Amino acid sequence: MSWGEINRRISACKALKDIDEQIICLKKLYDETKDGMVAYALGEAFEIKGELNEALKYYKEAEARFPKEEYKRKARAAAEKVTRKLEDETLIKLLARPPPLETEEHVLSLEKLDLKNYDPETTVIIVACSRTKIWHVTENAPAYVPARLAYRGESFLKFLEWMEKNQWEKKGFKWVILSAKYGFIEPWQPICNYDVSFNDEASGPISDESLYRQVMFQKILNEKRLRDFKTVICIGGKTYIEKVQKSFKDVKCQIISLTQG
Repeated sequence: MSWGEINRRISACKALKDIDEQIICLKKLYDETKDGMVAYALGEAFEIKGELNEALKYYKEAEARFPKEEYKRKARAAAEKVTRKLEDETLIKLLARPPPLETEEHVLSLEKLDLKNYDPETTVIIVACSRTKIWHVTENAPAYVPARLAYRGESFLKFLEWMEKNQWEKKGFKWVILSAKYGFIEPWQPICNYDVSFNDEASGPISDESLYRQVMFQKILNEKRLRDFKTVICIGGKTYIEKVQKSFKDVKCQIISLTQG
């Protein structure tokens, strides 16, 4: 099978709406070709689904089967990233969820947003970070913790519950966190404790120009730029929503805002 035909069939598999259907399609193609690019695509699909051991397996397969060193490096980097995720999962046991909030207002607001109406390939969710972090509630937390486990604010935890309840990640939806210190970061990016606020210039928040450049040029989420998404769902307070709007000012996309207060 030619290189062009393999790439065409990979694209056809990725175009399927359901992640499980994508995996079945890619596995069939891999059985036929034993091609490194197909193995890499399988690694990406399993990573999106949250089956990290399978993702690691196929990234390693991809590295072994790629003939060129540049592609081997790409597969190796993906495998190392998944390995860090697997190691970080042990931290989840350290994180005791706080008791349920008395108000369900934020959950109800989120529940009104049905992602079934959006394409996971062209939609990105941006959620605000929180002042409360793991270091405020767990004395023995490591110096660096993945962002999705580090933020412990009530609204952020409600967002995670909503994501997990609806299994949006497994359905292919991608999300990032807007941090006043780091800017737009992936959920598994390690962060340290900090006290930086967009509302306090003296604390040294990331600049609007830096946020804009991250949107326009920085590649995250499996080598995609934020400007490549057609729908941006922003969940956060007024200041965070304004930061997102400024950052995407030159991007032709739909911005949907859900205010947290």
